[in-house]
Amino acid sequence: MRYKGIIFDMDGVLVDSEPIYLQEVIDYIIDDLKEDVDYLELKREMYKIVGASDDKMFEIMSEYLNHKYSPEEIKASMWSKELGLDYRTILNPHVLYVLPKLKAKGYKLAIASSSSMENIKKVTRQCGIASYFDCMVSGVDFKETKPDPAIYLETLRRLNLKPEEVIAIEDSTYGIQACIGANIRVIAKEDNRYDFNQGLADEIASDILDAYNIIKYWNSEENYFSSCKRLHYILITGIL
Repeated sequence: MRYKGIIFDMDGVLVDSEPIYLQEVIDYIIDDLKEDVDYLELKREMYKIVGASDDKMFEIMSEYLNHKYSPEEIKASMWSKELGLDYRTILNPHVLYVLPKLKAKGYKLAIASSSSMENIKKVTRQCGIASYFDCMVSGVDFKETKPDPAIYLETLRRLNLKPEEVIAIEDSTYGIQACIGANIRVIAKEDNRYDFNQGLADEIASDILDAYNIIKYWNSEENYFSSCKRLHYILITGIL
């Protein structure tokens, strides 16, 4: 089996949290800050936060508001509010089917997310999936997170695997670019809501079950070609 590890992004891949986070940002700007903005324009501009780290999100919001509020002010204000989201209600389809299947086949599993470790643990605990992962890595721990490949390089180190032994599942342009920078083969979980450039990925999957089948195919494909190479070697060397 050529591929030995699967690395998952969390938001958008394991849980459909991105529309919730986007709505929280929109509500904060319109309702809390009382900014007189065009809703559709605001929504389009805030697509830039999808898949970004928290710090990057606050920077984008501050820039959109012409630096009327600093990223630090927005962060302190927004983090004082309790989201109160039950992540079990937005767990993506087939996750609870696919994770044990991959684990049973011997894959090492990891999460590489731009979210904080506190949030990663909260999500995986609420959804009952924490035990499937060999490691969880937060982008908050790096000077630069996605699209910088550092988070993926660290996840590879913790899994003790090489880039060519791993497949990642991402959704955002930032995440896909991070995989490319780390030389990891990447499947994009299809999402047409946020203007992601998913064409950068090696393959696009309609959902997590489709991604699982692509992983199986890639491994069987490698095994098939390896068998052909072995047979070719046997034939040309006259062993038979």
